[in-house]
Amino acid sequence: MPNRFEGRLDRNHGVKLLGFQYNGIKYMVKASQHSLDRFKDHGINYEDSITGIIALGKVRLDYYANKQTDLIIIDKIARISTVLTFESDNSNGEKYCEIRISTIIPRTNVFIKNGTKIFCLKN
Repeated sequence: MPNRFEGRLDRNHGVKLLGFQYNGIKYMVKASQHSLDRFKDHGINYEDSITGIIALGKVRLDYYANKQTDLIIIDKIARISTVLTFESDNSNGEKYCEIRISTIIPRTNVFIKNGTKIFCLKN
């Protein structure tokens, strides 16, 4: 599958929430300002979503970065579901992946669109 973001990823889009590096890949967790405003309006703590992203671990992060997939993390502990998109761009010689938080849903019983990968966090 060709990389739909190769050479076209706008690295200036969105608000950086967290940056880290695993296995030579630079990751940036981002969300739009509009999304952050909506989370605040609804009393949703986006930091709970970041905890779920880190809980994926190195192997899953690398897998999803390479597949450039949509993922939902259903966090039964925090009682939220986070919809993410992994957008990779290695066009300038640097392995780079943006993890975009599309939305955070304040429940765990959610509809999941076809093709979206699922990861569940529970006790």
